[in-house]
Amino acid sequence: MISIQKAFAALAKAISLFFVCILLQCSEEEFLQDANGDISASTLSGTAASTLAADCGCTYTVPANTTKIDGEALKLKPGSVICLKAGVAYTNLTFKNIRGTASAPIIIRNCGGTVNIKAGTKSSGIRTEHSSFLRITGGNAHGVYGIRINGGHQSLHLDMLTTNVEVDHVEIFNSGFAGIMAKTDPNCDNRTIRGNFVMRNVILHHNYVHNTGAEAFYVGNNNYLTGVNTSCGKRLPHTLEGVKIHDNIVKNTGWDGIQIASTPKGAEIYNNRIENYGVKNEQYQNHAVQFGEGGVAKFHGNFIRYGKGNGVMIIGVAEGSVYNNVIVNTGGHGIFCDDRTATGAGFKFVNNTIVSSGQDGIRLYADNVPQNVVYNNIIVNPKSYSTYKYPRTGNDAYLYLLNKSVVVKSQNNYFTRDLNAPKFVSASTFNYALNTGSPAINKGYNISSYNIPVDFVGNPRLKGGAYDIGAYEK
Repeated sequence: MISIQKAFAALAKAISLFFVCILLQCSEEEFLQDANGDISASTLSGTAASTLAADCGCTYTVPANTTKIDGEALKLKPGSVICLKAGVAYTNLTFKNIRGTASAPIIIRNCGGTVNIKAGTKSSGIRTEHSSFLRITGGNAHGVYGIRINGGHQSLHLDMLTTNVEVDHVEIFNSGFAGIMAKTDPNCDNRTIRGNFVMRNVILHHNYVHNTGAEAFYVGNNNYLTGVNTSCGKRLPHTLEGVKIHDNIVKNTGWDGIQIASTPKGAEIYNNRIENYGVKNEQYQNHAVQFGEGGVAKFHGNFIRYGKGNGVMIIGVAEGSVYNNVIVNTGGHGIFCDDRTATGAGFKFVNNTIVSSGQDGIRLYADNVPQNVVYNNIIVNPKSYSTYKYPRTGNDAYLYLLNKSVVVKSQNNYFTRDLNAPKFVSASTFNYALNTGSPAINKGYNISSYNIPVDFVGNPRLKGGAYDIGAYEK
């Protein structure tokens, strides 16, 4: 009898899931996966997934008309789950004293469907203060954003000594200024200044940030060297360590798509898609990505298309590396870098594909470093080619050097004005993979010492006897 009851229960569950999946247009793989196991929120859209989940695992659910959530007052322990309930009209939420541990972070998540936070002109939609080891998540499924923040000056603000924080699967739009801001500005509280506080392990991934007044991502203080003027004198901002910004979609930003600074030990920015950036064309603030003072990073696997300024703007420590990126139709240079505020071993630009940049493909002002490296890049049709006059030539548009003091090792790059010459798979649809017969195949410089194991789409970087040129390995 028990086995028959279980069979009927399983059948009822499968039938129920079948109709849910029809409603959600689940793939056959998703239906089969969940029919054979527990219904998983990671494979369904926000509303239906959370509706099906009878228990979101909530330790505490934020009530309506609540704006401040204090973890100490609520006696929340590591591993607690704070739920935001779908259908509740949240406006601005401040989370204070939310303290988990590395092994048991506190989770802030949606429950019962997609949560909409309508911040309007308020200072923020979600803000964190004096918090550590927490995760703000709208789910785990690709393309699902279970938390949506509409408006707020800083729509999501990781502030006031927040550290060790992960933000994922959140959609942010109509920000008055920044979409996500992660930093504590220095003030007269000694806890906020360099030497006393390090913001660690800020992980921002699988978010969709669009239609912002300024930056989509503003991470770290730009006054790393110069400091910030306060009522108690000039104060140096804190540093950040372990920053990772990856797999985000960024569109229609008023200023830069991503701005990062004060990461002297390095950050990693990868697999992001940035389109239509710098729409306000604010001078010096209109780039897809800007590395400000003290900003060092590995920048790889990113797709950049359409914007007013440079694709990548680097100011500061010459220790970063830029590789495996596709940069198309920029308003300014594809990549511009300068070492005006600090020095280092040198910049490295390896296996990028840069097409139809508004000005130069790569422009280097890095004359204070021992040596810069430019290997295996495809640069096609830089728009400044026809503008140069003696003693410059059109070829300066591919790789422009400030003066003879710029030391650069340039090897095995492919420069052309002809979009058809590299034999891309489909330049008209922005697919810059290499077709059979491409002159870039097996013509690259040996980069085995640079630890670049995969190409732009994650294929093994070395196939055959030699490296290819450009972001893709054939």
